[in-house]
Amino acid sequence: MSREEIQEIVERVEKAESLGQFLTAADRAREALDALEDDLQQSDRTTLRYLQVRSMARAGATSAAAQLYKNYELRSVDEADYQSLHARILKDQAFETYGPERAERLAEAARAYEATYQGYTDNKSYNAINAATLYLLAGDRAAAAMARAALEECARERPRSAALRYWHAATVAEAALVLGDSKQAQQQLAKAGELTGIDFASRASTRKQLKLICEYSSIDQHILAAISNPEVVFFAGHIIAPPGEKGRFPADQETHVRARIESFLDAHDISAAFGSLASGTDIMVAEACIAREKDLGIVLPFQKQDFIRESVERSGAGWVERFEKCLAWVERRSAKGRGAITYATDGAYLNDDALFTYCAHFAMGLAMVRARNLDAGLRMLAVYDSKGGHGVGTDGNIDMWRGFNLPVEIISVEGNGKPAASAARRPREIPERIPRAMLFGDVTGFSSLSDEHIPYFHAKFMARLSQVLNGFGDKVLYKNSWGDAIYVVFEDALTAARCGLALQEAAEETDLAEYGCNSQLELRLGGHYGPVFAGRDFIRDEATYFGSHVTRTARIEPITPPGQVYVTEAMAAALAVAGDRSLEYDYVGVVPSAKNYGAMRMYVLKENPQAGSA
Repeated sequence: MSREEIQEIVERVEKAESLGQFLTAADRAREALDALEDDLQQSDRTTLRYLQVRSMARAGATSAAAQLYKNYELRSVDEADYQSLHARILKDQAFETYGPERAERLAEAARAYEATYQGYTDNKSYNAINAATLYLLAGDRAAAAMARAALEECARERPRSAALRYWHAATVAEAALVLGDSKQAQQQLAKAGELTGIDFASRASTRKQLKLICEYSSIDQHILAAISNPEVVFFAGHIIAPPGEKGRFPADQETHVRARIESFLDAHDISAAFGSLASGTDIMVAEACIAREKDLGIVLPFQKQDFIRESVERSGAGWVERFEKCLAWVERRSAKGRGAITYATDGAYLNDDALFTYCAHFAMGLAMVRARNLDAGLRMLAVYDSKGGHGVGTDGNIDMWRGFNLPVEIISVEGNGKPAASAARRPREIPERIPRAMLFGDVTGFSSLSDEHIPYFHAKFMARLSQVLNGFGDKVLYKNSWGDAIYVVFEDALTAARCGLALQEAAEETDLAEYGCNSQLELRLGGHYGPVFAGRDFIRDEATYFGSHVTRTARIEPITPPGQVYVTEAMAAALAVAGDRSLEYDYVGVVPSAKNYGAMRMYVLKENPQAGSA
């Protein structure tokens, strides 16, 4: 294979990484290694292995990355990047550790960064500052010496690009914080904040690292204000009535509401807004965001034509044209990785009103996830007649948001009655879809078991998983297994997430070696939250759940790394709305699903050692 062909493969892997598609990058590297094993030179093989492990680590698959790093013997490669990757894996493992052992793991990672700093000329300030911060968090006095070393390295650097100047200033600020020099840290952060063109993810990464130091050293986090990211908005409100008709948002108040929306967006530094695209409030907010080139995350509850009929065209034909223009703008924008259109479910409306609530909560959760990922402020914008309701629609959205103690700005309208009824409904012929959380899982290594070991697998491994499921009581609505596979339906996303992590813990603790089984058995789980049908399994003669979202969940599990719980964006959004800080869900990228079901934005689920279990 030619040097140009190898370089092209490497560039494809690195391109996927740069787009945040970490699992795609890891898969591309692995596929190249498998397909070209006999044609690769040792240096090319080592490079692809390094890229595969680095991508896995960035995807949050820490255990898998650590095992591959060991299997590939990358520690023996005498280069700074390979040694830094080892330190990074140790750091990730430390942050996943609880109790007294955490400090020991942090110190181990710090020593690895320090050794790389001492032994290599590349990335000196990067390795020094990581060592300094980890030593500090481990309570080790070596932190000060490494912070001063980082400052010395920074003094020798002459960064030219804005991005490099940003990281230079951020490193100096971090070293100053480790040394307790808040004044210098603030000065450097002000320099970093003035640099333009710095992506929001870089600022969020810096803030996350510096917050750890502030929390440890009891430093006021307002010192980080200079590198704050713009806020994220969730928007909702009434559908506008046709001219001359009654409704909660009368048509003659459109000009007033538009002016208030524009005033709100001009008054706040906003990076993105999330909501649906119904006539009235939603479209008007979208139009104002489009005029200001803000990212839009649009969520539609079901297929487009049904949505137009139910939530757009009843306000008048002009609103359908405005809807199409907004949708087309977001579609063009999403092709460049800016904003997105998400369908809460791909199917028809089928008179399932629960899909409207599911859609609103989905958009709300996406706003929360974005704000969390960017370490940004979060607020709600609502157009509302303040007449109250039954906990659904705009009324329910505002009540829920206020329950989070998050700011909400209400643009008041003088409603003059209920909105006109939507299209006439046909009698219901099929069950209603209800949002439920689901887990699919299987056990890697099961196919290598011999007949003599399979009875022990069921009696020990699967029985232990069953005990975990039983511990969640009646919140487990359905459970089934076949061979090494499991399928479980839960009442809510939070229960499913906690159960998934508990199943992983049980799997890790179950060892069949005493029965002569040497196969490495690891559980992988995929989770999703979406509307499904509750019905009857006529073959087994029992209650069951089915629908396209069940199929979607089943397609996640095969792409999940062993030992991990991967969840869809919908489930991450539901967990955000649940508001439990004992869980973390980190974005791993757009991942092609099994059996050509399509690509999905995926998150790795973990416990938050800082918060502990709730």
